[in-house]
Amino acid sequence: VYVTVGGMKGTTWVQIVKAVLLMIGACVMTVWVLAKFDFAVSDLLGAAASQSGKGDAFLQPGLKYGATDGWSKLDMISLGIALVLGTAALPHILVRFYTVPDAKAARKSVNWAIGIIGTFYLMTLVIGFGAAALVGSKTIRGADPSGNTAATRLAEHLGGGPGSTGGAVMLAFIAAVAFATILAVVAGLTLASSSSFAHDLYAGVLKRGGTTDAEEVRVARIAAIVIGGVAIALSVFARELNVAFLVALAFAIAASANLPAIVFALFWRRFTKAGAIAGVFGGLISAIVVVALSPIVWGGASETKPAVTLTAAQADKCGVADGSRSVGNPTALVSCTTVAPIPLENPGLISIPVGFLCAAAGTLLTDKRRTDEDDAAFDELEVRALTGVGAH
Repeated sequence: VYVTVGGMKGTTWVQIVKAVLLMIGACVMTVWVLAKFDFAVSDLLGAAASQSGKGDAFLQPGLKYGATDGWSKLDMISLGIALVLGTAALPHILVRFYTVPDAKAARKSVNWAIGIIGTFYLMTLVIGFGAAALVGSKTIRGADPSGNTAATRLAEHLGGGPGSTGGAVMLAFIAAVAFATILAVVAGLTLASSSSFAHDLYAGVLKRGGTTDAEEVRVARIAAIVIGGVAIALSVFARELNVAFLVALAFAIAASANLPAIVFALFWRRFTKAGAIAGVFGGLISAIVVVALSPIVWGGASETKPAVTLTAAQADKCGVADGSRSVGNPTALVSCTTVAPIPLENPGLISIPVGFLCAAAGTLLTDKRRTDEDDAAFDELEVRALTGVGAH
């Protein structure tokens, strides 16, 4: 609703408020957790390991990735590549460059963002280990099997624990920060997708440029409502999932579909429109196909996905008997017992190269003769992109 009413300005203010609240909340919790252990990081890590139920293995590689075979290690590499490359191509991040007056201000804002985001990521390490050490994995999973409430449970513990006034205040504050963060991200995604629909699909494809600015704004507002409604309906089915994999999927799609077009447009003189279209569709389709055939959708136990111990609720959901060893992922979207054809949970290792190959193939197969004006325009873009000269 507020994207429809407030547009870019309203979304920007929400994200500003979110950033301030998020950094305040994270700083308070980080300092508080460290103070509990007299700012001795080794004591924090030791307590987290002892409360995790995994012992020293909690601090070693292998619990999530690399524990069984090479596929698990490749999965970790796939996730890392997607997170690093996808950040540069997320549409709701790219759209923020339209809120600054010029290229120089854009570069300055990126430098500030890198510092703030990097600091926040470091603080999440302390918050995560703090939740494991002070709250305990058993308590966190008891409140939410997917583990999504770890930060709020830690805040409640720091404030005095369940039933205390301080605990209630801290829980409410961190929950509000989390909600504001969700709203800000959803607003950015809704704005990016609705404006893309109105400007690119409606005005560029359906109307072939024969629209006014007012008409595009009206279509964008309608698209925002429709996209928001669809997202809400889909989210109902993801209520019990650990949403971390959805984040990884978004980064993988951005790196597979958007990044090839961005990189080639900046650094390849011969890159064409057909190459951009081929890269976007090739990367998008390959990422979705890999995920559709992955353990995220098909959770049967295998050599690459060992069987896990199920709770009674998980066994009932999967339709198996208690003690069954046929389930590798009890939160699989379609089947808990069918083995996934592709053992990678993160598609980036496959879909990102496919996106670049499709973009290159589309360009080479449709290469056209370049004019002197095309070369001059590319030379100017290259100098500005690499040096900042001309960015007034």
